[in-house]
Amino acid sequence: MRIYTSGSILIFLAVLPYFLKYFYPLPESLFLNYIYGYLVITLILSTVLSVFLLSSPDTEKRRFFLATTLFLFINLLAFFYTAYIVALGSEYTLKPEHLSNFTPISSLACFPMLVYAAWKIGRERRYLDFKHFIGAVVTISIILTHGTYTLNQLGIESLNLTDHLHVVGGILDIITITLFVILLSMYYNTVSAVYYAVIIGHYVLKYLADTFFLYATHGLVNPNFPILYYMFSIIPIFSGFLYIYKQDIRLLSYYEVDLERRRYAELYTKVNELQEVLRLINRMLRHDVLNKLQIISGYIETYMMTENKTLLEKALKAVDDSSMYIDKIRELEKIVSTETDALKPINVRELVEEVVRLYTIQFNINGHCVAMADEALYSVIDNIISNAIKHGGTEKIDIWLSEIEDECEIRIADYGVGIPSDIKEQVFRESFKFGEHAGTGLGLYIVKKVVDRYGGRVWIEDSKPHGATFVIRLKAARKSLNWQ
Repeated sequence: MRIYTSGSILIFLAVLPYFLKYFYPLPESLFLNYIYGYLVITLILSTVLSVFLLSSPDTEKRRFFLATTLFLFINLLAFFYTAYIVALGSEYTLKPEHLSNFTPISSLACFPMLVYAAWKIGRERRYLDFKHFIGAVVTISIILTHGTYTLNQLGIESLNLTDHLHVVGGILDIITITLFVILLSMYYNTVSAVYYAVIIGHYVLKYLADTFFLYATHGLVNPNFPILYYMFSIIPIFSGFLYIYKQDIRLLSYYEVDLERRRYAELYTKVNELQEVLRLINRMLRHDVLNKLQIISGYIETYMMTENKTLLEKALKAVDDSSMYIDKIRELEKIVSTETDALKPINVRELVEEVVRLYTIQFNINGHCVAMADEALYSVIDNIISNAIKHGGTEKIDIWLSEIEDECEIRIADYGVGIPSDIKEQVFRESFKFGEHAGTGLGLYIVKKVVDRYGGRVWIEDSKPHGATFVIRLKAARKSLNWQ
């Protein structure tokens, strides 16, 4: 059933008793029973639809239909109570004083919709624009002009308590209409606009019904006339909800869309970071493991010339170290493949002591430091030491570990040939090579990439009297790990 078909049927059923009463002398009791039956049935059907749509998995829909369910339920209470008061009179005649029992309860029905609209606008206020308020300003101007004219016609000084209740109901209608007009303006070009159009349609007709209630209490119109407008006001609710149910229209939220966009942006960033880390792992395998193989090859070639079995032992030790190193890379690959936040507290001193066991030169390790890192920090330390020995020609390395405020500082000082000042920034570039003993150019590039991923910094200073000092600053995690 399309929206205009259901609407046409409800309009026909609403005007039918008035049409019959105009041409045929219907008993007042039959007329009133028909009106109450129509209102109760349409409100119950609308409430059932609202409750059914309330079970939607869409969070935005659930919020909207929670408000409408409360709103419809309160209206049902208002009509049942009014019908009860009329029935007590045993006259089956709707009198103006009966409306004073309906209006206070019916006015309470505005509050769920007011709260929803105010919450929705408040949450999405950052997406509001000046143009979204134009329709609201025009609507308020028209309604206030009409309301002022009505009050002047009736005479403000002649208003009684019942009249004031109707005025309060009208003010609540105006506020509700204004808020939903703003929402309609925000979502005008989307399918979600039907949600707000339905509520606006209902409250515009309800506002007219409240206005005619005022006229009815002063004897200017028949009390049945505002009831007709209220019967009409249920039509947008029922037809609109039926249309939403049939078409399964989504209730959009700029706030949720923006959150989803940011989640996708974060996911895209993390995917790029993961790709970079995996690329880095590949370089570590091709670069660092290749270095280990060259060391093993050198030991074996020297053994073949000298038959010194000590060299074989060193070669086997290097094989074992390489195997352990590959295991660490495999572990790192597993971590970055399953988690995006794989950083954890690392005892840097223990890690440095593990790295230096591979080398035979003199090392001095001073201090302690715990940093937020992962297994790739092993490669960082190893690459710097390996470069200092192979390319710097140092025979001694001093390592200082300390914590400065919330950072862990690692200073690795060699006493080799040093690095010229004009290339200190360039050595971290991919494939940068310098000097006759230049390697693949990946070692220090890997160092920079890993440190950047940790959110840290790395730079080079001069050692005294000669050589180079690599300084690494990482986020400290001293409180996360206890050591002595």
